[in-house]
Parts: sequence; structure tokens; C-alpha cells
Amino acid sequence: MRMVRRPRVWRRDVFVPIVIFTGDKQGDAESFARTGKGKVPYAKVESARADQAEVKSAGAGEFAALRKLIGEVIAEDKGLGSKVAGSLLPAPRFPLTEIVLWALQQRDDFEKSQKVEGKAQPDAKLDWADKMRERRRERSSAWSKGGSFESLVQSVGGGLEYLVRFLSAPAVGAAVVTVTLTEWLDTAGLINVGILAGAVLSALVAAGLLAGLWSSSEFRYGWFARQRYEPRRRGEQLHLYMQRIAYPESSQAEVEPLLMNALLEDLRLAYSRRHPWPGWGRGGYAVLLLTNAGANTVGRRFLTVMHEVLAVTGQKAPLLVVTSADSWPEEICGDEHPSWTSLEPVAEPSKVSPAGEPPEASPKDKRTGTYTKWLASSSRVAPCPYLVVDMGKWDKHRGFTEEGARRLVGRMRPIGYWLIVGMTVLFPLGLGGWTVLRPCEPGLSLVEGECVGVSNATKNFDPALAPILNLINKENDRIPSDAKMFKIVYFGPLTTRPGSRAPGTRVDGTFSELAGVYARQRRYNNNKNSRWLYVKFANSGEDFRHADVAARAIAERAAEDRAIAAVIGLGWSRTSVQRAIATLHGVQVPMLSTTATANRLAVFGRERSGYFYHMAALNSRQALVIARWLERGLPAALDRKVRPNPKVGILRFTNPEEIYSVDLAEAFQDRYAGESEFYDFQDPTGLKREMDRACDDGVEVLFYTGRGDQLAVLKEGWESFCAKKKVVLLAGDDMTNTALAEVARNETGHDIDLRFIALSDPAPEKKSGLRGYEGHVVKVLNEVKSELAKSVGDDQKGGLAPVVPPSHAMLAHDAALAVTTAVDRMLAASWSEATDVRAGTQEHLRGLEVTGATGELRFSAERRREDEKRSLWLYSIFPKRPHKFEMRCTPVGNVANCTSDMTEEPIGPKDDTRAGPPPATPGPSASPSNSAALPSSPS
Repeated sequence: MRMVRRPRVWRRDVFVPIVIFTGDKQGDAESFARTGKGKVPYAKVESARADQAEVKSAGAGEFAALRKLIGEVIAEDKGLGSKVAGSLLPAPRFPLTEIVLWALQQRDDFEKSQKVEGKAQPDAKLDWADKMRERRRERSSAWSKGGSFESLVQSVGGGLEYLVRFLSAPAVGAAVVTVTLTEWLDTAGLINVGILAGAVLSALVAAGLLAGLWSSSEFRYGWFARQRYEPRRRGEQLHLYMQRIAYPESSQAEVEPLLMNALLEDLRLAYSRRHPWPGWGRGGYAVLLLTNAGANTVGRRFLTVMHEVLAVTGQKAPLLVVTSADSWPEEICGDEHPSWTSLEPVAEPSKVSPAGEPPEASPKDKRTGTYTKWLASSSRVAPCPYLVVDMGKWDKHRGFTEEGARRLVGRMRPIGYWLIVGMTVLFPLGLGGWTVLRPCEPGLSLVEGECVGVSNATKNFDPALAPILNLINKENDRIPSDAKMFKIVYFGPLTTRPGSRAPGTRVDGTFSELAGVYARQRRYNNNKNSRWLYVKFANSGEDFRHADVAARAIAERAAEDRAIAAVIGLGWSRTSVQRAIATLHGVQVPMLSTTATANRLAVFGRERSGYFYHMAALNSRQALVIARWLERGLPAALDRKVRPNPKVGILRFTNPEEIYSVDLAEAFQDRYAGESEFYDFQDPTGLKREMDRACDDGVEVLFYTGRGDQLAVLKEGWESFCAKKKVVLLAGDDMTNTALAEVARNETGHDIDLRFIALSDPAPEKKSGLRGYEGHVVKVLNEVKSELAKSVGDDQKGGLAPVVPPSHAMLAHDAALAVTTAVDRMLAASWSEATDVRAGTQEHLRGLEVTGATGELRFSAERRREDEKRSLWLYSIFPKRPHKFEMRCTPVGNVANCTSDMTEEPIGPKDDTRAGPPPATPGPSASPSNSAALPSSPS
């Protein structure tokens, strides 16, 4: 019914009337009150007449009857303390009222025991402190009420109430502590589980302590010191206060309003919207039915005391009282009401007119009706709370019907309440738990099953990378805590997607590059430099699919960490890497790409990024060298060559995410003097179809510019459509490691017939007398292979020992060498505490010349020009034979500068001999099966 319907959450509470039925049909009060039963807390209390209760107007008996009535009002079985079935909301609690009634009952029981046992003595006293301790023990025991199942449920429910009420703040604290510790310690696994368990346990202990403090005299019952009736004195212990209200110094009249005030305060707290418990979401006020409020009844005394407290305190009691009386109790709303002034008449009770309007408006017309008029008149500060219904003036009995379907908001309130309660406690703990037990470590984000971002914790990275990642982290840990350092971020694919094809071989290029970075880090830190080199890991996901996500993570860290000198890696020419380069360009981080070769990769608009450097020869340089190879005569077999400038069919991979293939194909066609034609494909089926078409068109050479993982399809198409036509198959640098791995598996039995170009020497360990950086990298690779063999065992599939692509290691090592050389020159030129490492590195990379493991490197001094002085290696593979070296080229300008001498120039250090161990000598040569690399993803 409308009278007990509570306003929406965003509106203020209103006064609730006290409805008194007068006249002959007083029994209609119950049928009126019962319309709210089952929807809101409801209690029906029998109010005895004076002759039945044998009370006097101001005697102790009348107060005892009032106490009994209030006890029935708050009872947990049939009173307002009982739960509304189906409401999903907790029942109201009356702790303040209960403890006052308990104190009065203790006094009565003590006096009664003294009289019955004949022990009454003038100096006999009740031990209130002991009684309070006994009460706390009883309330904390689940079986305090005789061990019944109901008492257990009530005790558990009460414990849950306190837990939810006081666990909110500790839950937030536990979440903050958990997140802070895991981020600070950067840990994973069982350590994080221990942190979470400790935080949750601490939150529960803290909630228990808070509940205990609130239940003590200083918190839960601190309200007694703030109210006006027999207030608790400053510093007064609770048991002494209970003793004082049980034996009031003035009269029993002071305890009556105290008890009523406690009842109203408990109701106010039960309906408070400032706390998540015990039920801000209640959709309607409580209903109390007093069977009789006539003269000399306990019901009349209840209304009198309630009116006095409401008038003095100005509270809005969230309680609809419905009762009946023989006649209107005129003495209740008198001159003492606060709304009475000399300029305003007495606020009389609202009465039903003889016209017979119902006490609440019909659903069709809510603008009229007694309740609506009463509600309008109640806008005064303290209105007269009574609404009188004179049943004797009704023409006929219309009865009282329920409103019908409850509002949707009313039905949803309990669900919303529990959602907020759950979020208050579970959200902070859940956030902390997710931070600790989440699938990705701090600094990483889960994207399509891969943990992408920046982190030196290696739990989420591919297990095949663990040996080299652990070696780098071990070198990082060797740096003293108070040492100055600069940081290099390795940017590459450190994970594979769930269900990825050949996941064990898709990170071998990454393994090799990390080995090259480790080789430079270890040697540099051993040289006792003024600063140490620290390596961080940035995972871009399999095949650099989420390179832009990793770049954003680096950019966020670079904004705060000025010690980040450069990023090394970015070894694939595709659009995601291009977006990553744009992101890092925006925060001015130098980037050194290991194997990416597309000319347009770092071009934005009409300019190329001045912060991006290629360690490998660009596609334009590869095109120049391949054109020169075709001009001199491409080997068609061991004993013959293809005629100069043959007709070439260019197999171009036109995937919209790829840049490498289109860039290389177009660069080749621009530089090739002979006849050429594009044959575009997007999938394996299309590749074989275009090979068939090209060989039918009479091409003499098929130039494949796609990815190396299509080698099997490429072989099948060549054998099916081109082998009998003597067409020679030529491939770009991306095919290097895949083809050599195939040869390594069966060097004298394979069927590969291929010519290809490599970014560095694919088998440096076969050389004799290795010196300088090249020998150092080979030595470290042999050590890393030993670590890898220990981690996977010698019984891996295929019976082959673990291998890594050496060409990747050489390029990555030279990238790290360029950064360390630039940092050294920066520190030697203008070192100070305020030196910006990143800006200084960028400044000294421009125009840098250094000889690394791959030969002489020269960086352009102008940002718009391409990097110069990069070598390329040309190889042939004939069936059932090992790969054969053809030429080494170092193109400059439009000149290929090729030579068939593999040892064209000595390769050694020029700038790193001032300290540390001498240049490393080569380790033991690897067997042929170990000389080739497993599939990787260059370019």
C-alpha cells in the first residue's frame, strides 16, 4: 500500500502516519494493516486493557506492560525482527532496544530471586560486569539457545551480518596490499598465492576486531551518550550504565522514552541508506498493528511515549502504526506539539470526511484521498503524525484491497541490494585475487590467449625461451642495487597462441636474438663500465600480432623511466609493427630492428622515422643484389647457370597485414633490367595456382617473396608445375632459416632445390679462426645450446640436439653493440647526473660507425636517408647436398659490391678493447645437423 511504500533511493524519506481507526468497526484496522504483510516487516501485538493488565497511570506495572509490548514488537519470531519471506533482505536488528530490555530484565530477575530464595539483604548487589561477560559469551555461541538448528542459523546469520558490515574496509585494504606487494616484488606462482591468502586472512581478522570494537561500549552503544534520555556519561563503562538505567535516580518515566528512543534509532539504522547493511534497499517501511489503543491500555501508552519522543527529537520513524480506539485520543496532539505557535493553529489530526473517501487513493486517481491530503499537510517541520479513520461515518464498508502488482523497482531492490553488498566485499578481494592469480604477470595483458606487454618475470613466456631468459635475468640480478644503469628493451614474440601450429619452433628466432643480446650484455657488464646494461622483455605475441599493444606498454614505462635507452627487435615487416613504431616514435625512443627489411616500414606520410634503424640490409638493397645475381647468372644446377636477365615471375604475398612481400617484390621489379611479372596470392591454394600459371607463362625463374613457413607448399607447387620445365626457384631472406633447417634434418637425403639470400652468414661456426665479436657470439651460442639441451633433454623429437639460428644472434648482438657504443660516447662527451640517456643515445646513433659480428655497420647521419653498409649472403641448395655459399655483397648506392670470397674482411672489435677479457676464440664447431636454424620470422 502507498503508506508504507518507500521513496526511491535518490529521494528523501517522508513522515509515516499513525493510523487510528475509530467507530464501531474497529476490526477493520487489521484488514487494513494486513495489506502490507508479506511485503514489509510486519508485527501484530495484542494491547491489553487496563483491567486486564492491572496497571496504573504512572505505576511500575504499566511500564512493565510497555516493556513486554516492545519486546513483542522486536521479537524475531512474530515481531518486526522476523524476516519477510521471499524478500531476500535481512531482517531488522534491534541491538539498542535489546540491551535496554536486557538490563531491565536482569534487575527484575535478581529482585525476584532475592524474594523467592529469601536472600534479600540491604547490601546485596547484582554483579553487572559478570552479567555483561556472560551475555557476550551466550551471544557468540551458536548453540546458546539450547542447541537448536534455528539458533545455529540465527547465529550464522548474525555472524554474516557483522562480517559483511565490517569486512568492506578491510577488503579494500587487503586488495591494496595485495596489488602493491605483487607489483613491487614482481613475483608469480606460490608467492602470490601466499600474499593473497595472507591479505584475505588479515582482512577477516581485521573485520573481527572491528566487529568486536563496535560491539563494545565505545562504538555500538556509543549512541547512548548522544541521545537525551538518561545519557551515558563520559568514560562511563557499559555495565555501570546498564546498572544506572535499571535503577534510575529520578523515576521510571525517564527510562520509557529511552526505550522508545532506542527502538526508533534501531529502526532508523535498519533503514539507513548510508551503510550497505542491514538493508538500505528495503522497498517499504515496517508495519505495526496494535490491537487496541483505547483509554488505559498499553497501546495508548505506547502511542503517548512514541509521540513524545518524535516531537522532541524530530525523527521520521520508518514505521507505520495501525491501531484502533473507541474515540479519538484528543490529549495526544496538544499544545506541547512543536508545530504550535501563537501565529499558527494547532496541527490537528487529519480525519476522513463523511463522504467516505478511502484512507488511500485508488490506483486510478492518486490526487485525492485522505492519505494524500495528510501527506501534503505533513510538510511542516514536525506535523501531527495521526491520521484518524472514523469507521462509524462510512455509508458502507468498502474494504481494503492490495494495490496489485508491485513496482518493478520494488521487486528489483533486493537484487540490487545484494549486488552492492557483494561488490562492497567481493570486488576488492576479487580485484586483489585477479592481480595475484591472473593468467598474466604484472605488466602483461591477456590478448587472445597471449600475455602481451613488458615484464621481466618469465612465467607467461614460452617455456622454450626459459634458458636464455633466465641467463639474462641472472645477468640483470648481478647489477648492484646502487649502480647506475641504462636499459635496453628487447621487443619480440615471446609467446605462441594456444593451438598454434609447431609452437616449439616459432620462437627459435627470438631465442637466437635473445642469445645475441645476452652475449653483448655479459661482455659489456664484464668490462667495468661506468654504467651497467639491464635488459627488459617486451612480448609482442606470436608473429608480432599484438606489437602495438606491447609498444603502448613500453611508451607508458618510458614516460617515467628515462633510463630506457633503446628498443631492440621489431623483426617483422607488418602493419602491427608499423603501428608499434609510430607509438614509440611518439615518445622518442630509439628503435633498432634486427631482421625487418621493408623500406616503407618506418615511413609515416612523406618522412621516415628518425628514431628507427635497420640492422639488416633493406629490401631495396636485397633487390639490387638479386638483380645483380640474375645479371651474372643464377645457378640452375651444379654445372650450369640461367642465362643473364631471365624472365622472372614474382610471387607476391598480398595479405593486407603484411608489408615485407609487397615491398620486396616492388623494389625488385624497379631495379631488375629483365622481364618480370607479378603473381599475387593470399593463401597456400592461391600460391600453388599462381605457380602453375607462372610456369605456363614461360618464366625461367620464380622469385618467392613470401614467408618461410610456406616452404612445404612452395616445394609441392614447384615439383608439380615447374620442375620439368627447368624453372629455378629463388627466395628472399625470410626463407633462410626454414630451408636450412630442412637441410639440417637430412643433409644427404633432402629434395630442396632453392637459391636464397641471407641477412648474415647462416653458418659462422663452420669458419676457421673466428675472431672478435663473431667468435664471441658463436661461443655464447654454444653455451646457450648446452643450457637448452639440459632443459629439454636429449630425447627430443627427431633425435636432433637443440639449435638456434646464428644469423639472428649476430644481428641482435650488433644492435646491442650499437646502443652500448652510443651510450659510451655520450657518457664520454657530456656525462652528468642530469644526462638524458635516451636523448644521448639517439644523438650518438646518428652517423655511428662500428664493426660488429656481421661486419662493418654504418648509420646514416641524416634521418631521411637509409642506413648504409649492410652485408648480404647468397646461397644455393641442391638436392641431397648441403647449402653452398655463392657470394657476399655489401651494396653501397647503386653498386652491389659482391665477392665470392667468404672471408672478404676480418671482423673484430675496434672500440671495445679498453677493458675486460680479450676477444673470445670460437668454440667447438657444431655438427652439420646443428648448423642450421629452425623456422623463424625475419623481415
